[in-house]
Amino acid sequence: MHAPHRLLAADARPHLFRVSTLRRVAQNVHTRARNTESPSPLPPTFRSFYRLFLRATSASVLAHPQATSRLRHLWRPIFDDAARAVRQVESDSLSTDQRAAVMRWYTQWEDRMDNTISLLCSSATSRGLPHRITHNLQQMALVNCTVRDPLRPPKRSWRGQLPPNSTEYQRKPKKPQTPTQTELYALFRTTPRLLGEIVGMAESWGRLSLGRTCRRH
Repeated sequence: MHAPHRLLAADARPHLFRVSTLRRVAQNVHTRARNTESPSPLPPTFRSFYRLFLRATSASVLAHPQATSRLRHLWRPIFDDAARAVRQVESDSLSTDQRAAVMRWYTQWEDRMDNTISLLCSSATSRGLPHRITHNLQQMALVNCTVRDPLRPPKRSWRGQLPPNSTEYQRKPKKPQTPTQTELYALFRTTPRLLGEIVGMAESWGRLSLGRTCRRH
């Protein structure tokens, strides 16, 4: 098995792999033939950058399969937004000012993702703060998939031997909340907001991206 740092090619450093996808798309948007029935594939530079990011996430957690999957799931919405920006530039529906705004956003996105890949590379080669960050991020993603609203009734499995109108399937009346339940519910509602503010401050300070997650209810 290869060492984690060897999963990233020596010449695939983030600063050398910085893409200028939108500029190339904007230059060719009026000269390239379009297929109106199906969207054209994303530019090769964007796809190569995404493949590099996938390799970096795997190396950052020492190629652990479950942790790799959770990290990639965290950052997938970030790349979806960037892909939509590329599609917007490819379309003719944007004005000149709108196209320039999208290109400015994409340039900032490139800078943030360059710094993010640098963080992942550091996590692959050291056991310091970058490695603790990636470890905590994948643990947070795991908890987010399992946590549920404490006030929601427990899910009941269907039992075929009971009639459809059985009392087992009837909703039971709500009991008054105990002080402990009220405190747990308030904590359940405020924790994501507080955690989101902390992650947002860390992203602004480091000029990078730490992914995006949505709580399941």
